[in-house]
Amino acid sequence: MSIGTYYIAIIKGIITPFLSEDSFWGSLLIGPYGMLTMTPAYLFGLLLPLVAGFFLFRHLLEDSNLLPRIAKLLDRPFHLIGLNGNAIIPILLGFGCVTVALVSTSILGTKRERLIASVLLCISVPCSAQVAIIFSFAFMLGLKYFIFYLLIITLIFILLGALMNLLLPGSLSPSVLPTPPLRFPDIKKNIKTTVSETVEFLKEAVPTFLIGGTVICILDFYNGFMILRQWFAPLTVGFLNVPENAANLFVMSIIKRDLGAAGFYSMVQNGSFTQKEILVTLIVLTLFVPCFASQMILFKQGRPLAAVLIWAGSFLIAFSVGGLVSWFIF
Repeated sequence: MSIGTYYIAIIKGIITPFLSEDSFWGSLLIGPYGMLTMTPAYLFGLLLPLVAGFFLFRHLLEDSNLLPRIAKLLDRPFHLIGLNGNAIIPILLGFGCVTVALVSTSILGTKRERLIASVLLCISVPCSAQVAIIFSFAFMLGLKYFIFYLLIITLIFILLGALMNLLLPGSLSPSVLPTPPLRFPDIKKNIKTTVSETVEFLKEAVPTFLIGGTVICILDFYNGFMILRQWFAPLTVGFLNVPENAANLFVMSIIKRDLGAAGFYSMVQNGSFTQKEILVTLIVLTLFVPCFASQMILFKQGRPLAAVLIWAGSFLIAFSVGGLVSWFIF
């Protein structure tokens, strides 16, 4: 039994004598998506340690001056997908937060490169919430499924980039990152920066989870999810061959990817998915539409058409790839 499971059991033990989980307020506080259950258990028990670890790793890379060397090393391979080595910065940031990474695409030299990077970030780069889920599921999936998942996402990243490089007019700008000498990173400074960045992450994530969780609880309590599951059943059950409650996850991911990842983690913990169903759902959620905040960044950057096409394209790619994996592989 995990620490999160213990925590939820304790909280429910405290609240249920006074408030039934089947009531509206009980569902809002201690239900599957409750303010006192899903939000703290997922944020602090699973996501926070992994996000903090990623932030520290990134800062150590930057402070040691390794990042420019990695960019230089990847410069030629990245030409295949229409980018230069500088693109490693927004892509690396994307594994933390795609929204922040989209802002950082401004360092790329041309509008064409910024568009390619934005598409790749929105469709094929998992954010920190999804990375946390991926690593937590690595042991549940087994080596075969986990390696296959990584291969599929990497293949989509390469094929999508190569296709855009082929179809979009324009040329590649030269890589301009300087390569300063290597140095030993300042551990104390980087830990302090990581703590500060993690606190900022929580300031943004906690309200989002509480608001998003409230909306989801209301949908769940008033049978909104049941209606959505019926609408999505031909797609989820008929095409993807996953449980119909996977529709809940897709709706949650549209609000914010973190919420979809949290809901998926809870469902898997409750034994709702087989290994194959975890694999298919994980692929779809990774490739699924960018969250609301990322869409807003694309609009603010003056790319409304790109935002709409990325949203529609990611929906099509996610379900097409998930369906192909479900029907023809394993």
